[in-house]
Amino acid sequence: MSKLSTFLLSASAAAAVAAGVAVPVSAHAADDVLRFATSTTPYVDTAGRTWQAETGFTGGYQVTAPSFRDIKGTDNDELYQSERWGMSGWRTPVANGTYKVTLKFAETFFTYRGARVFSVTAEGRPVVTDLDIFGTVGFDTRLDKSFTVTVKDGSLDLGFSATRNNAKVDAIQVQRVRAGAVTPGPRPTQPTPVVTTPAPTTPPSTPPSTPPSTPPSTSPVTPPPSSAPAKPSTGNASGHAWMSGSAGVGAANGRFGAWRGSDLDVVASWAGDADNSANFYTLWKGAEYGAWNGSMDMAVGGIDAGETWAQAAAGRYDARWAASLTKLKQLWGDRDGTMYIRFAHEMNGYWFSWSVNKNNYQDFMTSWKRYRALQQQIFPEAELVFSVNKETNGAGMDWTTFFPGKQYVDVLSVDYYNNWPYAATLAQFQQQSWERDGWGAPKGINAHLAFAKSQGLPLAVSEWSGNADDGDSPAFIQGMHDVFKANAGTGAGQLLYEVQFNVDIDNRRWLLDGGSRMPNSAAKYRELF
Repeated sequence: MSKLSTFLLSASAAAAVAAGVAVPVSAHAADDVLRFATSTTPYVDTAGRTWQAETGFTGGYQVTAPSFRDIKGTDNDELYQSERWGMSGWRTPVANGTYKVTLKFAETFFTYRGARVFSVTAEGRPVVTDLDIFGTVGFDTRLDKSFTVTVKDGSLDLGFSATRNNAKVDAIQVQRVRAGAVTPGPRPTQPTPVVTTPAPTTPPSTPPSTPPSTPPSTSPVTPPPSSAPAKPSTGNASGHAWMSGSAGVGAANGRFGAWRGSDLDVVASWAGDADNSANFYTLWKGAEYGAWNGSMDMAVGGIDAGETWAQAAAGRYDARWAASLTKLKQLWGDRDGTMYIRFAHEMNGYWFSWSVNKNNYQDFMTSWKRYRALQQQIFPEAELVFSVNKETNGAGMDWTTFFPGKQYVDVLSVDYYNNWPYAATLAQFQQQSWERDGWGAPKGINAHLAFAKSQGLPLAVSEWSGNADDGDSPAFIQGMHDVFKANAGTGAGQLLYEVQFNVDIDNRRWLLDGGSRMPNSAAKYRELF
């Protein structure tokens, strides 16, 4: 993690930094300022100052937003168009002393309050708490946060943790505070934002009876095996008879597959609002899935806040949907895997703007058929997925009533988490697997398989995981595996693919790898998958 900067480290010092060794830094460097961008190349700002290319992060992903994006509140748009997200820490060597640190942010992905909430520590001390960038300044707008920190061990360490989606930062400036200098005022504190809408990259909002999030467990996760076990010949990279995958931490770069001991066949991403479904940023070159060559489940939002299914049924969004499908086809290119488009996912819940209920379900069905016609015209190689949430909440009706018909769907899917109700034992899991909801619609996973068979379609489980807030249930992992194995295949009523939701949000509620609060479930998953 070379830190060539305005501190002008010697070649030997830079080599030591690259090896992770803290080295002393000149106390007489120009301006006593270090500047780090998150771009892949150095950036020179409008004042002629050089910001070094990103370095020093632990984990996460680098991504750059389109250069035409105007970042309000700055003339240095490019500095805020690149970011590091999903990291757990950052380190740079400095001389012992006091420093003023400025973190630079702009929310260029989420477009509503409460979508991204995270905190930062410096040398183990909280310095930014529950930061919601969009909730503070809005979209594509500069936000700088400064604080002072004292370093006593030769390196400045920052920690990042998220309670909603992922932490991010665009640039970091570190300035030495010398004796006699004016001490900066107290760091500003951030109010805890009000979460009004679930993020497009999260599992569904939990019904009110589910307990609130609990503090993270300190139980360690079992380290990955030294070598992956031999896989049987099934035609799938995972070695399973069905396509097995994951989303989130370690999915794209192979770390999750190495941890569990088998490669991934399929991953998942989310493009919920109009901006993301127009650009599909995670598929861009250099982005999270820019080089992914397997299959993918892409959740595409139906309509945005303030829009209606009646408007969609009348064709108002046809042009936007067509442009979205064209962009997705272009970015997917000639990759080997299949693109599964999960349009208007979890529409039987109340938490998304595209929710369906007894007042709009007929317009939804008409809209779905319009989208299907566009998909078959523009991106026929893709497969269209009708995906519901395990629990119907807010629709006020049987979701099978607004299923548009098997001729308009390629794959049925359900998002299936261990909650509402929670399964602590295998017997409970098996009993729940055949349940139907209060409206008579399939709820348990076996009931979903039976409905898929009745429609002549395969079933996918596009999101699934345990629920650390309710407990650590290896029985749930066992039950899911048993269902997958017993029903694997591509035919009617068979399990085509599944994606474990290993996304680091909601206080690590769903994680199996990367700091899981469910160590027993994680161990069972590694044993079976």
